Amino acid sequence: MGVLEYAVISTQSLSIVLIIGMVGFVLRPSKRELKVLADINVSVLTPALLFAKISGSLTRSILGLLWFVPVMYVLLGCVGLVWTRYGGQALGLSDGFRRLCSIAVFFSNVNTILIPIMQGIAASPDARFLLRDANDTAQQVADRAIAYGMIIGIMNNILRWSVGVAIMRPAATAAEISPEDNKKTSWLTPPLIAVMCAVAVVVVSPVQKALLAEGTYVHTLWLAIDTCGDACIPLTLLGLGGQLRLQLTPRTDATGPATSASEQKRGVVLVLVGRFLIVPAVSCAALLAIYVYVPGLVPLLRSDPVLFLTLAIVSATPPAINLMTV
Repeated sequence: MGVLEYAVISTQSLSIVLIIGMVGFVLRPSKRELKVLADINVSVLTPALLFAKISGSLTRSILGLLWFVPVMYVLLGCVGLVWTRYGGQALGLSDGFRRLCSIAVFFSNVNTILIPIMQGIAASPDARFLLRDANDTAQQVADRAIAYGMIIGIMNNILRWSVGVAIMRPAATAAEISPEDNKKTSWLTPPLIAVMCAVAVVVVSPVQKALLAEGTYVHTLWLAIDTCGDACIPLTLLGLGGQLRLQLTPRTDATGPATSASEQKRGVVLVLVGRFLIVPAVSCAALLAIYVYVPGLVPLLRSDPVLFLTLAIVSATPPAINLMTV
């Protein structure tokens, strides 16, 4: 499979994101409507997606082999922090703006970009190289990619409300944090609860087998959850398009110190180079080194090409959309 074929598949996959996002942009939802969509997504659809994909595509043995995924995510995040710290100082960025750039490089987009891309690649007839064996299917490839991405999403969610908040508010003391902030930074969110439940199902094999046994009422419940999960990504992309439209609307209620246009440009360059060059380069170099020289360290990296591709894509995705909530 040549470079041109890869480019075509990637372009087609990204087109899905662009088309759905543009629909949200054209619909021009209000801020209140976007909040309702976000509440539905976070409270119902995202937990459904997480639970269905993790419980339906991972096994206890595979889950034990995925220790490397969160470790890799944290290490890449540290690379991003080092880059923005010293790169920001070299570019003369203010301390507050440099911290903002740090979380933009640290936290990548796991759900909105990764899932449509992997679904598009898996559906392509030229993606046979991702199959584990003769019994593997394109749907199973996409489900495993989503499940691997969700493991990264766990770390993303935990670190966003701990490391992310600490980076943005390093001087805040316990007395300065309001009850609203305490509620906002609570880790026990519906998506995280869904992940914990899904992991529990995977660990307890009899429960997982009962849940996935076709023709039973319990499996019907799992199918209903899976169907809700399928609506998560389209709704997220519609909301993304609507948020972009709001961002382009002039605001008159902006508060806080302004950042100069020159500093903003330097910050954008810092984030782009870090997010799309430095972190992906380090990630691919580390993955290739493990794959070639120490394959026994992460056996799943060799046995399932989807894991390698998922980690490579995540390392090069844009900053997470939900950083605006930090």
